[in-house]
Amino acid sequence: MEWVNTKWGAWALFICAFADASFLPLPTPMFFIALTLLNITKAYKYALFVTLGTLTGALAGYSIGHFAWLKANGEFTGLAMFVFDNVPGFTEEVYQYFHTQFSKWGLGILFLAPLIPVPYKIFSISSGAFDINIFIFFFGTFISQGIRFYLLSFLIIKLGPGVKKLFEFNKKPVVIMVTACIAVVIIAIKVF
Repeated sequence: MEWVNTKWGAWALFICAFADASFLPLPTPMFFIALTLLNITKAYKYALFVTLGTLTGALAGYSIGHFAWLKANGEFTGLAMFVFDNVPGFTEEVYQYFHTQFSKWGLGILFLAPLIPVPYKIFSISSGAFDINIFIFFFGTFISQGIRFYLLSFLIIKLGPGVKKLFEFNKKPVVIMVTACIAVVIIAIKVF
């Protein structure tokens, strides 16, 4: 972990956040917390990097959703038609329902997205597929993710030294707890 104190720590966090917001499921908040606990003096710098990484990744995810789901004339692409034809329960009517809800509550959904345990790429790709206004998407993502990571930074600065001591002396219980939380999330996603 000696790379934490180099310039590569922040860039690794940026890349992780980019991938997590666009195409690859990664536990970015866990990486952020771990990296920040190891170097509390850079908490706000890491918050900036992870916010900008999430924002650029979300814009890439938006593009994936927009261009992979809709043609330039607004019709569905072959991929969209494949999904409609082969995913049970996901029809054009269901798509239109979610499109209506996302259009109605888009900014609110983007503000609440960091609070729920669903990968942000779902929201970024959906925003593109539903053709949500790109400026609303950009604003909502930047503000919500910025609040999320700057608030985490603040909490780590205030509570971090105690948490760091707990982790240093009791690694096994912390690892078991984190693993159990991840297992519960995976099971919940598969069941629901």
